[in-house]
Amino acid sequence: MKLKYNILAIAAAIAFGSCSSSKKVGETVDLNGEWNIVEVGGTAIDTTKTEFSPTLGFETAKNSVFGCAGCNSINGIARVNAAKQTISFKEIGWTLMLCAHMEYEQQILKALESVKAYKSAGEGRVQLTNGSGKAMLTLQKQ
Repeated sequence: MKLKYNILAIAAAIAFGSCSSSKKVGETVDLNGEWNIVEVGGTAIDTTKTEFSPTLGFETAKNSVFGCAGCNSINGIARVNAAKQTISFKEIGWTLMLCAHMEYEQQILKALESVKAYKSAGEGRVQLTNGSGKAMLTLQKQ
């Protein structure tokens, strides 16, 4: 009889254990370093339509953001709150070169204006989101 209860207890533990989720909720992301911009507004970037690969880099200790919008260089201030996973961009500047391929340039710069937060997108990716949680830019760690 005791063996029967032990088997039932083990079976119950396995059943309850298999129901638990292994998905991480609110996975923290370290923005420091350089990232490739792989999507803007949910659309994949075709790098054959850019002069240079679009990138963003962060030095959160210095509140710094830098990168390339596909043609022009970007730099400015990025204030990151890692605990809340929020980000605000200030004084974003860019060079004014004219390139043959500028399909994504304005889309990337406009997306940066509406970014308020960020979250993990799995597989070494992070999404910069607007106030409603919509992905404005998807970044892939270099």
